[in-house]
Amino acid sequence: MNRRGQFFLLAALLLCFLLLLSLAAYRMYGPEPKVYIKRDWIQQAQLVQLARVWVKSDFCILCIRQTSLLLKQLNQTYRLDIPETTNSTFRDRVLLNTTGYANYTVIFYVHGKRYVKVTVYYSYVFQGFYRKQITPTEFVIYKNYTLTYYHVYVSGWGSVTVYPSLKDPLEKADLRYLGGGEWIVGFPSNMTSYTLFDQFEIPVRIGG
Repeated sequence: MNRRGQFFLLAALLLCFLLLLSLAAYRMYGPEPKVYIKRDWIQQAQLVQLARVWVKSDFCILCIRQTSLLLKQLNQTYRLDIPETTNSTFRDRVLLNTTGYANYTVIFYVHGKRYVKVTVYYSYVFQGFYRKQITPTEFVIYKNYTLTYYHVYVSGWGSVTVYPSLKDPLEKADLRYLGGGEWIVGFPSNMTSYTLFDQFEIPVRIGG
């Protein structure tokens, strides 16, 4: 299986797990053994989950098609009561060495009216260099950036801004959270760019 196929499998399994987890919660805590789900915030939240999977894939057309089909099948099988939707996706991204930003937006419509809107946004600014001491006799020159990162979810609940946590799989970055979606990020100057991942596995690339 190629990398795209592996990604799709992971995305599909993730979406399936999230949907079935919600279904299991209704079965466990509902007053009756029969599943009855009201079309409300739970359904909108499932579309937020789907939008994040799409952003993670960088709006891969295959991923969007296959996960949409999977959602439709699960919706019919388990009567999740998610309304039939259409969607629009927007991506605006400029990643340079000194400054950059990325703006991903997914909008779901029901009968032509906006039902759920998901925005994933980050921007960064280069602040200079600094020396990082590795051993008493060795140091490395690091690039220093400020980073702003947040999600905005708009639906029946209003507008909610979320500041996801970030992780560093390569463990080469200096990463400090200041609050309110603001970060300080440093990484070795011999690297042109550096990629962090949020708690939903969405990549955040800093540098050109």
